[in-house]
Amino acid sequence: MLCVILFPYHYNIFYIRRCFTMKKLFSIMLAAALLLPPAGMEWSGSAVATAASDKKFQPGVEEFIQGNYLGHANELPDPNESVEVLQSYLTAKGSPKELDTFKNLVKKFPDSRHANVGLAMAYYNEFAATKDSKLAKLALQHELKAAEIALTYGKVQYTGWIKQIALDAGTPEAAVAFFDKALAAYPGDFEAALHKAETLGKMGKKAEAEASFKQAVDHRPAGNIDAHASYAEFLLEQGRYEEAALNTILIGESAYYISFLHGYALEKLGKGEEAQAHYAKFAEFSQSFPAPAKFKIERSAYQLGLSFEQPVGAVASAKMSPDNTLEAVIMPEATTATTNLSWAVTCEAGGETVGGMRMVGWSIRQRVNRGSTKVNGTTCLSVTNSGTTMDDKYGNVICQSSQYSGVTCNSSKDVTKCTNSNVRTTTTNQVAFDVYNGLVPDPYTGYCPTGTSSSTTYCTATCTGATNNTTSFTVKTPHSFLAYSHAPLWGCAINAGAVCGNGGGDNYFDYNNANN
Repeated sequence: MLCVILFPYHYNIFYIRRCFTMKKLFSIMLAAALLLPPAGMEWSGSAVATAASDKKFQPGVEEFIQGNYLGHANELPDPNESVEVLQSYLTAKGSPKELDTFKNLVKKFPDSRHANVGLAMAYYNEFAATKDSKLAKLALQHELKAAEIALTYGKVQYTGWIKQIALDAGTPEAAVAFFDKALAAYPGDFEAALHKAETLGKMGKKAEAEASFKQAVDHRPAGNIDAHASYAEFLLEQGRYEEAALNTILIGESAYYISFLHGYALEKLGKGEEAQAHYAKFAEFSQSFPAPAKFKIERSAYQLGLSFEQPVGAVASAKMSPDNTLEAVIMPEATTATTNLSWAVTCEAGGETVGGMRMVGWSIRQRVNRGSTKVNGTTCLSVTNSGTTMDDKYGNVICQSSQYSGVTCNSSKDVTKCTNSNVRTTTTNQVAFDVYNGLVPDPYTGYCPTGTSSSTTYCTATCTGATNNTTSFTVKTPHSFLAYSHAPLWGCAINAGAVCGNGGGDNYFDYNNANN
């Protein structure tokens, strides 16, 4: 028996301590010799990924987190967290005695980040059912405790939930105080700036909110459009249409919802025909991700064909305008392949780069279209992709047991929420739509179902000249997405490596010898 430290190829400096027989070690060394990335692929060691490489774990933790979402970048355990607390955390979530279990867990492990965030969400679930603000305040207390612990380990986390829970608890100033502390330590954290801006906006502090919105826009990662979308909504709600129109011009980036907001600003400025051209870019996207109802302009001739959201339970409706043409559709958001895909991207890669999000989306698209993977007649990855529609197929793949552990699904195989605290955003919706329709390349190989990749930097490229294609795939394109797994999968894969700076150890695996 021999213990070794394994370093995957290129920039990624993750390390793994493993003990092997000499025969097993020889097999792994042979696989490692073949770790050569395809031309044009971006193997990146992001700041988050680099931090993961330096993380020290309690005994047994590194082995425990392989195969569950605690191995993802934003969920990696802290150095003080044991297998016992992590196992209890996973077992307690969603259990019948969730609240009591987490109370006891925090009592036993008061400085565990996961125990505190678990108790926070358990209290919040109770608040959602009862609307008792005392429960929201208790949820906020432990969410802030978890975030403070994260800060001591150099991470800014849970900002979106801190904002929401603080607003529900009626104590938004507590959230702002935390955001100030986080930004003092990490002034470039765009999510902290964004959620501070949104909180201040709800508090009526418009000038302070705007300063934070601008900070978020200035520091947002390439391709992430959440800050621009939220700032544009902020401006539109104040009737500042000219400024909103300027803020929604993104050079070199495709953003469907941003195009809609730009169109709305133009129509309010009396430029209806110009607005219509921007609405057209949003029309198909709106069928899966309707625009907020507050931006529907009654009897607008230019918003024809767009869908707008209504509360769950509302019946889709359309009415005739005075000139006998059909007005925009009012509808609740329907669960489709793209909405499920957006949830999966959120749950598995929330807070990561857009390239890392695309990587998750493409792993799911490949499973939907390829099914199970075989190498030399042996099934290496069993995939449940049955269904008569793409909506069914995506639901079955995403909700397949023991695969995408970050999602929570209902009996209809629809994702209802993340097991962590991630929530869908404008950016995850955009990523899901683009990947589903084949409008951006597979970030590993650069494969475009139609058209050609706009550059060899596949993590941020688009498919130039592409038309919507939901079914094509390439046999060589990898499609496994495993948490904190650094070695080739069951001896069936040849290459393994993190792509696009995807954090933790979330790897694509290249089945060069795969067949179906």
